[in-house]
Amino acid sequence: MEKIMKYSKLFTSLAVVGGLALASQTQADTYLSIGSNPVGNTAYQWAAGISDVVNKNVSGVQAAAEGTKGYVANVQLMLDGKVEAGFSNTKLAYEAHHAEGDYAGQKPGQIMGWMSIKPIIMHVIVMDNSDIKSISDLKGKRVGMGQPGGTSMLDADFLMRTNGLEPGKDFKDFRVKLPAMVNMLGDGQLDALIWNGSPPMPPVIKLKSQHKVRILDIPREISAKIRASSAAYTEGDLPANTYADQPKDVMSYRLGNVLLIKSDVPEEIVYQSTKAVMENLDFMATVHPAWKKVSKEGIINGFTIPLHPGALRYYREAGVPGIEEFAKSVGN
Repeated sequence: MEKIMKYSKLFTSLAVVGGLALASQTQADTYLSIGSNPVGNTAYQWAAGISDVVNKNVSGVQAAAEGTKGYVANVQLMLDGKVEAGFSNTKLAYEAHHAEGDYAGQKPGQIMGWMSIKPIIMHVIVMDNSDIKSISDLKGKRVGMGQPGGTSMLDADFLMRTNGLEPGKDFKDFRVKLPAMVNMLGDGQLDALIWNGSPPMPPVIKLKSQHKVRILDIPREISAKIRASSAAYTEGDLPANTYADQPKDVMSYRLGNVLLIKSDVPEEIVYQSTKAVMENLDFMATVHPAWKKVSKEGIINGFTIPLHPGALRYYREAGVPGIEEFAKSVGN
């Protein structure tokens, strides 16, 4: 396993306070490493913000954001004992908890639900002056697919194959991180990029501030085939004005974007950390706009696996709507 880089500083305004928080907790007896995605992407910002909140409000814990290869890697890092928590999607969460699919042979029940943050929405982006008008037009083109270890790359492969386009045969696929794809598209080294993430995504905001680009519609017949493959996929468009110069909804589909945690993390630590985050949502909204819509009403949306006992305990106390029905349905 490639060594993971540890980051104790947070972005921009979080840098100083995050560093001080970590420095003040060198004697912490519980580490809470949160796997995210490549540094600069959305989930890393989320992990950095959560770490800052936990370090300020929960004694005896040292939390830190971990820059990783992405959501697939995060689940494996959790199973390997390299991180205690990590962002992923609802499809991988179900398979990992039940030891199914790629996780067959693992011990079931190691991965549990913690928080549901915001839907992941598929983006297919091209330059505004491109002759690419649809997914089918990507045949013979240079397409950025995301980096190995991330779910976005797997979803990009699935999207293209559903459209009858085989990577390496019908188009030239590039397996690189989102920030690199953004630069390559802007520099003319790519004809399109595909990424499945929670908008607004900072690299896409940067791209649109520097170049005129378009986000392609994904036809309903294609998204229907993808949704039929797994209940984890749901219909959902990219709302109008998510990005600058995007006046209309863009047809797409979604996955749940969730924070998972190992079952062996102490219940009290998870309870206090959950409480700290939920009571500091205003601060989290300054970390990333996605958190403006996070609330107790949607904090368990999309989960089909049991919650960690510490999270469940807090959600019951906070009166999360439907919590008892949910707990019964997943066997909590």
